[in-house]
Amino acid sequence: MQHSEQTHIELAKARAAIDTMRNSKALDEFEENWKEFLRRLERIWNKALNHFGNSPKWRGWKGKFEGLRKTDPLLAYLVNARGADEHTVNEIVGREPGGIGINSADGNGLYIEHMEIKNGHISIKSPQTIRVDFLPARTTLLPVVNRGRTYPIPTTHLGSPVDPMNVVSVAEAGAQFYQQFLAQAEEFFVK
Repeated sequence: MQHSEQTHIELAKARAAIDTMRNSKALDEFEENWKEFLRRLERIWNKALNHFGNSPKWRGWKGKFEGLRKTDPLLAYLVNARGADEHTVNEIVGREPGGIGINSADGNGLYIEHMEIKNGHISIKSPQTIRVDFLPARTTLLPVVNRGRTYPIPTTHLGSPVDPMNVVSVAEAGAQFYQQFLAQAEEFFVK
């Protein structure tokens, strides 16, 4: 059996979507690339099924990975988030508005004598040194409903914790799985 260039093209496009998410300046751009990433992952799987499925050994070999796609919290979430996006009107991501955090610079309690917000400017009078943190708006994962079943936001992948608040790291973990899947498939089937 020959090497499958198409599966690797899809993996490269999935990784490009991650890079674009990482560098996005707008929430709409981030969300669109998250959805593009999900579509590319499923294309990797489908193209691998099509390519390697010509081997009589494929059916038994793919079982392990097929099972993981159904039982691993992160993989099942990715598969079904793509399905929900493609086949339902349900939202698969949420948005948290940005904000401002005002704290003491040394981490102790903060006393504010006077604070005024006027025309977008903040004036604070305090006997302590303060730290103002600007928190950007961000995209968050939502539980997804696909084919009548709810898939919670993943917190583990292959027994290890994942940070569901970091959408890019969730995507990277998914891409890494499919990269390893392709490497193992080629090692087994390509002679």
